Amino acid sequence: MKTIYKEPRTNKPETNEVQAVRKLNSTGSLRRVEGTRYDLIVSYNTPIAYVVDVENGTFLNETKVILCNEFYSMTTAKHKNIIRDLYSSCAIGEFDLGGFYKRSEIDKVDVRGGANGGYNINRTEFF
Repeated sequence: MKTIYKEPRTNKPETNEVQAVRKLNSTGSLRRVEGTRYDLIVSYNTPIAYVVDVENGTFLNETKVILCNEFYSMTTAKHKNIIRDLYSSCAIGEFDLGGFYKRSEIDKVDVRGGANGGYNINRTEFF
């Protein structure tokens, strides 16, 4: 299992700018879009989860994973299991689609994409 650690930020930028896109499986259909405010996890260009750091006043910020509990196909269900394994040491909140959208509004995360709004990442930007 890979350890995911980012240096804590002193302040959060207002907008999320994509810094890198990393493949989480061999085909690239599951990707982590790393940004300045949050990381968005997409399965076939549809956001299924996001990762944010919760500032709790200590040096180590708590990492929170918000996962959409709806699945669009069996492959997406497999992708969610990969996310659960990858972030097993973090707090994972699972919501149905409406709750996922509401929670993302509270966290100021843009998840309206893929089949829901045209989220598109150039497939050649993998690292």
